[in-house]
Amino acid sequence: MKSKINKIAEDVAVELLWAVCYLFALLPRCVRYGLFTPITSFLLRKVAHYRYDVIMGQLRDSFPEKEEAEIADICRRYYDHLAEMIIGTLSLAGVSDKKRAKCTEFDFSDNFKEEIDGRNIVAMTSHYGFWEIALNLYLVAPKHHLVVAYRPLKSRVMDRFYYRLRKGHSVDAVASKNFMRYYVANRHGINGKNIVVGLISDQNCPVTKGCCWHNFLNHDSLFFDGAEQLAMKFGLPVYYVELERIKAGCYRHHYTLIYDGKEEVKPHEITERYVRHLERTIQAKPEYWMWSHKRWKFTPDENSLFYDNYKDRV
Repeated sequence: MKSKINKIAEDVAVELLWAVCYLFALLPRCVRYGLFTPITSFLLRKVAHYRYDVIMGQLRDSFPEKEEAEIADICRRYYDHLAEMIIGTLSLAGVSDKKRAKCTEFDFSDNFKEEIDGRNIVAMTSHYGFWEIALNLYLVAPKHHLVVAYRPLKSRVMDRFYYRLRKGHSVDAVASKNFMRYYVANRHGINGKNIVVGLISDQNCPVTKGCCWHNFLNHDSLFFDGAEQLAMKFGLPVYYVELERIKAGCYRHHYTLIYDGKEEVKPHEITERYVRHLERTIQAKPEYWMWSHKRWKFTPDENSLFYDNYKDRV
């Protein structure tokens, strides 16, 4: 009986949250981004001091060459971006394909459609820009079904809310721990369509199998190796996806081929290419990366998994 009551309460909470966000999304764009974004940024930065020490510490360690004033300015701009991303997420509830298309541009190579025709591919993105909008690939790739991996949130209400935001008629969201099994079962297509595997590949990674060490932003850093393992096992092309902000809530998606699915590469080479692309993206405009997450929880030593291999590469 108690579990049934909890389930009903959870359902009600999800529906209320969705309804509030849906109504918020109906507000004029100038109100949502012109009014609520600066208010949210002020509250995060000046009132809550949201993870200020984490942000500043990671910026200082990642850019030791920068002066303190420049670090502080990046931090301020990051709060503006974080606020804009919160408003953008709230604005996604029930948004139509037409509205999504207005705030989404794509930059593909001239032969991109030929490269992916009849093939599954891997799209490696990151916590840079407004990554939720990367799901909009389905708008311009009608022959493909997008499958994204995600890490379930501790809050069941928020987990279900985000799942609902991401799920669509040509988009599936699958928990990371089940992702490989899901792909193998559906690798020949979903509803007659090939698959785009969407992976946010800069997740915090524990010292375990499936991760590898790379030098990144002046740190020894762990990255998940799942995209590379998938690409090598099934011969999948891999694209690095960079999100370029056009204006509030609107992004241009740049797709860069980093592995063609056939090239012979050394272990961890595909992930290394991704890491180098991401590092250049962040160095160019650092305020758009997710600095409020603790990025470097682990440091390597001689007993760390795969560290010997990493030492040979650096």
